[in-house]
Amino acid sequence: MEKAKEPHWHDTEEGIEERRKLFDEIVVPNMELVRRLSVRFSRRRQDENENYNECLINLYRYIHTYDPSKPFVNWAYVCCKRLVNDLNKKRASFKVADRVNPENFVSHYAESPSEESCNHMGLDNYRTLYSDSVLGAIDRLNPIYSEVLLLQQAGYSLEEITRMVYRNGTLNTPNVETVKSRLFLAKMRMRKMIDHCGNGRDE
Repeated sequence: MEKAKEPHWHDTEEGIEERRKLFDEIVVPNMELVRRLSVRFSRRRQDENENYNECLINLYRYIHTYDPSKPFVNWAYVCCKRLVNDLNKKRASFKVADRVNPENFVSHYAESPSEESCNHMGLDNYRTLYSDSVLGAIDRLNPIYSEVLLLQQAGYSLEEITRMVYRNGTLNTPNVETVKSRLFLAKMRMRKMIDHCGNGRDE
């Protein structure tokens, strides 16, 4: 019987926590730079937000390869250019029907679009608006990530979310970039647990 493969260190809980710390220390302060790079290499305006998110995910995934003795901008430039160029090529080969709007990643998981639009979602009633699979995924998120994700889905702006979580005591300083980082990590984790139809994935 073949022996089960040991998980790569970077996929262990310890490795994931280390990557998160490096991401917060190195990438978060430079998120505007990453956005500018993703926009620069995007062929179409409608792809810019998705490319930005994908660049952040890619930098998080490979943050352990960054050499802090060298300028971050050079490493980010190479990573973002390579990734966005690949995404541009893949999109060029997609059929129109294959495209999925990344902005609907979480919000379209409500049981009924009409029900979602007729209710004011909040932290007190969101469990009535999402399927069991989505609720299960949300429950598995770190609370500081699910908090900002749900507030965004409730329609609050980044600035409003920042003020709210700061008042709640889950944010040390009212820094909107930290909120952006938490939202990014929350959505990345949700993508791993939920497919575009709202069904749970086998992890």
